[in-house]
Parts: sequence; C-alpha cells; structure tokens
Amino acid sequence: MKFKIAICDDEQIICSTMYNKLQDLSKSKSVIFEIDCFNSGEEHCNEMKRTDYDLLFLDIELPKMNGVAVGQYIRETLKNENIQIAYISSKQEYAMELFEMRPINFLVKPLSNKKIESLIDKFLHLNKIDTNVFNFKAGRNYYKVSLSDILYFYSNGRKINIVAINKEYEFYGSLDKIYSEVKNKKFLFVHKSFLVNFKYICKYQYEQLTMSNNKIIPISQSRRKAVRSMFVDLEEL
Repeated sequence: MKFKIAICDDEQIICSTMYNKLQDLSKSKSVIFEIDCFNSGEEHCNEMKRTDYDLLFLDIELPKMNGVAVGQYIRETLKNENIQIAYISSKQEYAMELFEMRPINFLVKPLSNKKIESLIDKFLHLNKIDTNVFNFKAGRNYYKVSLSDILYFYSNGRKINIVAINKEYEFYGSLDKIYSEVKNKKFLFVHKSFLVNFKYICKYQYEQLTMSNNKIIPISQSRRKAVRSMFVDLEEL
C-alpha cells in the first residue's frame, strides 16, 4: 500500500528528522510512504492544488501563512476532508483553536520517535492497513502472508524461502532487508541464513533451535550471546 505524506515545517532539521523516521517506519510497517517536505505554508498550499496527500505533518508557527491558515485553506477553500492533518507545535495552547480543522492529532515538540510511530499506527488503523503481514513479489505476482503464520525465513543464495504453517514461498531478496521490517515482531536473526519466529521455537539450546515443524536451525557462534539475550527478553514479554 502506498501513501503520500507531506511535512511542512520551517525548521529544516525537523523536516529531515521526520523524513528519516517515516522512511524507517515505512519499512517496519511494510507500507510505502512517498514523502515531500515544505518549508512554508504557501509552498505547501500551492502543491496541494495538484497533488493529493493522505497525511500532513503541519507546523503551526510558520512565518507569514501559519499552520492554522493552511488548515483553513485545505478544509474551507479546497474542501479537502480526506487528508489527515497532524499539527505540530512547541506550545500546547493551540489545541482548541485547531478543533475546526479536525486534526488526527496534535503533537508537541520535541517530537519523540514513540509519538510519531503512535500517530502512524493510528493513521494506518484508520486506513484499515494491517501491519502484521509480510508483503513480497515473486515473479509478476504480489503476495501477502500473515507474520503470525511464518515459522522462519531462510536464504539460499540470492533467493529467500518463507516457511509458513501450510505453505512455502520463494522469491529474490535479502534477509537483512527482511529483518529491518520484522525485527519488532518477535523475529530473531539467529544465523546469516535463518530468521526465525520466536512463536514457533519449541526448544532452545545454546548452539541450535528446534522449530515446531521439527526443523533444527543452527545459531551462529557470532550471534549466540545476542540470541540468548533476546530470548530472555522475549520470554518476559
């Protein structure tokens, strides 16, 4: 799924930080974010005439045309009720003033990664996007597999195999890239060739794991200490 996101803030460092965080979230949530940055309200409003955005992070304290005026332009002049507006500010007193713009949220600077991710989760929920799936392309076809059904990924040269409960898939890819998407979903990178779902580990030993399908998977020497630490942490969740 693809979404167009705009960031409008006169502080370049805020734009850059949010851009990088949203890029990371697009990978971990398995969605595509196309992100544009603007440093003035006028610039963004001009672009809104020809580009449809799904989500806007909008600073209130913009010079000349501030965030309140930008919101009024979007809702009243463009009659656009589809775009979700997330206001950002260093002050809290604007909250009631923004009520008529029907924002998805109001974020107070400094913005934490947790606040941004929480807002993105809310945005995806409103758009009925399930982030607990793994999307991939094999040949000309696109597939979606529930992460809860995947026992493990393993690499074979440039090919990746997905071993799921009732089926196995094969496609070209990289375990490193896959791990960046699923590492927060209780998947463990136990070997350069194996990425396993904690849920389906039946037996843990220092040098190997036994999966629910009786597959024995080695734990590489360089990862044994980290895997043991992750295993303890996940068991406590």
